[in-house]
Amino acid sequence: MDIRQAINDRRSIRSFTREPVTQETLREVLTLATRAVSAVNAQPWEFAVAAGDVLEAIRQDNIAFYDQDRPTDVPDIMVDGIYRERSREIGKALFAAMGIERGDRARRNEWGQRGFRFFDAPAVIILSMDQMLDNTTFRLDMGCVIQNICTAAMEFGLGTCVEHQAVMYQETLRRNLHIPENKRIVCGIAIGYPDWEFPANQVISTRVPVDEITTWCGF
Repeated sequence: MDIRQAINDRRSIRSFTREPVTQETLREVLTLATRAVSAVNAQPWEFAVAAGDVLEAIRQDNIAFYDQDRPTDVPDIMVDGIYRERSREIGKALFAAMGIERGDRARRNEWGQRGFRFFDAPAVIILSMDQMLDNTTFRLDMGCVIQNICTAAMEFGLGTCVEHQAVMYQETLRRNLHIPENKRIVCGIAIGYPDWEFPANQVISTRVPVDEITTWCGF
């Protein structure tokens, strides 16, 4: 798979087969990903990779907290204006693909649970960085390594879904994955072999044309 194809074909995968991903494959993905751009070569990224019983314990905690309507440890992502319109667009596309009606509270609730279950992926990568590092400069580095993970995964036939939702209940992550308080948990990445029969996996989000967001100077 060439780079152009990988970038164009990448999408968020929200259902996976039961086939496990080997530790060696995940190690290869992360090794490739850590070639990411890094300011002053700080390489702030740290990974905790969970599978099996450990991942299931986190899932169960997340669902229990969600069903209890427990306040999250970090706020949900809120956007306004054109950014909210784009968010609504992908939400509508996903619900349409899944046949989830606007007033169907039960299925909407089940969809919310799926995110906290890491979409039932066989493995999840939790990314963190040291609290002592600037949360602006070095979060850019984290974004670079996240994109590399998603792209590198495709070389091995894997799909990914980058999740903020997956790290909203952080106590269970710290306890089960031994992440100390001096580490800032950034996001989670569900990873596994895509279930291509799942309707939402056919949804590809739109992108604004480049000329609408680019100022060309001196050409």
